[in-house]
Amino acid sequence: MKRLLTLVGTKIIRFFWSWGFLKFCLWTITLIILFYVEEDWRGARAWAATKAEWEAKGETFDFNKYIPPPVPDDENLAAIPLFKLAQSAPGNLDFQPSTLRRAMRDDLSGNELPPRGNWMRGEMPDMAKIRDVIATDYTAAFEGMTLPQDTIDQFDVLYPLLSDLRAASATRPFCRFNVDYTILPPFSRSLGSIVAPIQLSQILTLHAILALDHHQSDLALEDIKINYKLLTGAARDPTLVGGLVAIGVNAITQGAIFDGLARHAWSDAQLVELDQILKRINFLSDYQFAFRSEAAESVLNLDAVEHTARFQVLKLVNGMSDNATSFELWDHAPFLWPTGWWENNKCLMADFGFHEMVTVDANSRRVFPNVDSDLKKYVEKECARWDAKAPWHFWFSESAPSLDSVTQKYAYGQVWIDEARIACALERYRMAQSVYPGSYIDELPHDIMNGHPYHYRLRADGTFLLYSVGWNQTDDGGKVVYMKDIPTKIDYTQGDWVWPTPKYNH
Repeated sequence: MKRLLTLVGTKIIRFFWSWGFLKFCLWTITLIILFYVEEDWRGARAWAATKAEWEAKGETFDFNKYIPPPVPDDENLAAIPLFKLAQSAPGNLDFQPSTLRRAMRDDLSGNELPPRGNWMRGEMPDMAKIRDVIATDYTAAFEGMTLPQDTIDQFDVLYPLLSDLRAASATRPFCRFNVDYTILPPFSRSLGSIVAPIQLSQILTLHAILALDHHQSDLALEDIKINYKLLTGAARDPTLVGGLVAIGVNAITQGAIFDGLARHAWSDAQLVELDQILKRINFLSDYQFAFRSEAAESVLNLDAVEHTARFQVLKLVNGMSDNATSFELWDHAPFLWPTGWWENNKCLMADFGFHEMVTVDANSRRVFPNVDSDLKKYVEKECARWDAKAPWHFWFSESAPSLDSVTQKYAYGQVWIDEARIACALERYRMAQSVYPGSYIDELPHDIMNGHPYHYRLRADGTFLLYSVGWNQTDDGGKVVYMKDIPTKIDYTQGDWVWPTPKYNH
């Protein structure tokens, strides 16, 4: 047995020292090199063609082109100390508006503001509930202090940031959030300051509703104007997140606009001012900006991740990384992919981003659900491919499905804007004529879902019905459809998109 093992060991040693094994190694190395060269050439060729195609159509992959221009601090609402960013932890790249978060009183009521009703369902705020929650919060925050009689005074003491915002907003016409756009890759930068306006807009809107309840419509309008200034700051961020935050801020703010309309609290001059504010908002244009910037950012992300990953692998190989192990090197192995695979991902992401824009025509103010449906089927088909999770395809497969229904969100966001403008015009007509008009006002915006006028009719009780044909582009007679599994949530894929007009009992 010992002789056999010795013989086998000798043959193995001779094989590894033989010309045959040397030839095998040389052929293997040559094939690997040829594989990398071929994949890199193929990827570079595909990316060059993709880049040339879109640049010929006037598009650019320069992410710097989408970064909002600087605004002087004395003109920038977001430059006040309230919005100052601080590191969430030492050495952490995550910067958060901690001063603002403290000012928004996360310590109160389990971080939940009192409900503001649901204007999309035509539900007015429950003022008794709001007064009760605010009084409870005040008592908890200022134990032993005398409770001010008026709820709005209690709210102002709880949230002194509101007076700071009003004072700053009076002299600062712009809003540009302090974001470090030099961080690479871009997806690693903190979005704390971009997302914060959601909670802040809830506080401002609740204050506006309280002001309307106290017959202070001028004060309510100030709150609304601050909200829309914050909205523009979010919408100008070169990400889809910024655009979706802007849509969310609008959805919250329109609760106060709706409340004032239902109460008949707005003056004619205030309605004109509201219309001018809303008229400047164009979510369809924001949609195209967001996808252009996302396409450019995807390219920058991939380039930055590839560069950083290769540097990390070199550190591991050269022992520059502390506690480096073979397992760490294996974890980084995917980043040893040929450059051509990264280039192929860039092609897929760029094509998707720019094709997504075709679902919306900002110039003619149209949204095309059928085009969006075709693109969705394309994404589903691509994600079902045998190589969907392969390195040359993985970025697209992981990213594209998460953008499902984004077009729809921008669409109904714009419909809300349009319908609010129409409702303001109808209220001005009612103030002048004592009744709502019997037919649609022609000069108002058309329905972005079919290019025709929004549907309007006067009800027998003196209120009106106003709606868009919605995502299905079918006139369902003003019917709102709710989700089967969540009966209180509107299903925006079905039915019409209706502006509710309840009768308000004074």
